[in-house]
Amino acid sequence: MRVAFFVHFPFHRPILEPIRDVLTGGAELLLSSARDAIVAFDPDVLVMASHAHLEYFRRRLPRALTVNVRHGLIGKRLISRLPPRASARAFDFVCVGAEARVESYERAGAAPLEYWPTGYVQLDPLFRRDPPPSLPLDPARPTVLYAPTWNLGLSSAGLLGSRLVELIRGEAGDVNIIIKPHPVIGEWRPRWMACWERLAAADAGVLLVRDTHADVTPYMLAADALISDASSVVFEFLALDRPIVLVTNPRHAADPAYAPDDIIWRWRDVGEELRDVDRLPGAVAAALRAPEARAERRRHCAHLLFGPFTDGRNHVRVAERILALGAATAAAVVAAHGRRMRAGGGAAELWHEMRTRLWSSTLVRRLVLGPLEQLRLRAREVMVRPRPAR
Repeated sequence: MRVAFFVHFPFHRPILEPIRDVLTGGAELLLSSARDAIVAFDPDVLVMASHAHLEYFRRRLPRALTVNVRHGLIGKRLISRLPPRASARAFDFVCVGAEARVESYERAGAAPLEYWPTGYVQLDPLFRRDPPPSLPLDPARPTVLYAPTWNLGLSSAGLLGSRLVELIRGEAGDVNIIIKPHPVIGEWRPRWMACWERLAAADAGVLLVRDTHADVTPYMLAADALISDASSVVFEFLALDRPIVLVTNPRHAADPAYAPDDIIWRWRDVGEELRDVDRLPGAVAAALRAPEARAERRRHCAHLLFGPFTDGRNHVRVAERILALGAATAAAVVAAHGRRMRAGGGAAELWHEMRTRLWSSTLVRRLVLGPLEQLRLRAREVMVRPRPAR
């Protein structure tokens, strides 16, 4: 059996590599970020951590079974904004944690042939409590991780701006601060990165993770508390059962990625939610002083998300599921179901492919898509603004 792993973003690599390593010796393997290399390999099974390029592979690998191991735990309406064709939305197998999360997939219209109850691979180091990395920070001080998302209307980055360090340390004292941007911030938000560069250069106790595509997991392991906004990191951090502070952007309801039914908005009580950034100093100090506050709620939500898959062996369960398919089984499944997910072809798929290529261009993102995003957010703010009472 041939199994391929598609690394769309560099941060997908630490999710996919542990699965590959378990399969070593039991299958012919390829892990690559090159689409043409994946196609030339002609795998029986293709493992991916996102929907990006799914339709491309459906067309060119019609006999391959596709497996989604997920790279994030929230949706941000991503699936609903994909083309309505099943070939762009639906995997054959989707790895999940607790069965309660299956409902969110069904609501988004991404019904696979089968859900695999395996847990989420990226959480394994957190559940194992792997040793944190050696960082150029004072180990005697508490460490706060700031991990914002990238969406203009959801992120806290613009709200905190150059006051980030003073707000975090306002009442907590001289704590270490790790700034770990969302992976795409490095390409989409150069001004935010420049601001954080200045803060890190001015203070040895502030560490900016300049490689935004680096795995966030080691920095979570090093943190005593998390500050975020609408990022999947919020729910990954639940695996550590440590305090969380959430900064809510007042423009969130206008952002195209805002999904009121998603857990990032329904479960904000896993941490201390702030709508006024001037309250951040007190919230950080309280989180470090009393980390057990909200612990019961954190653990309840963690159980709903992760179910029993908290032993650090989720990657092994995924690998075992893949091995159980076998080349013969994979061929039988494809034959039985046909290529029901195969794209219809034509102009629609070509347009989707062109858009995907445009999004991969840093120049296009900064000069075209960035300004368009600003305009779209402003227009949607007018649409969602409450009408004055008569």
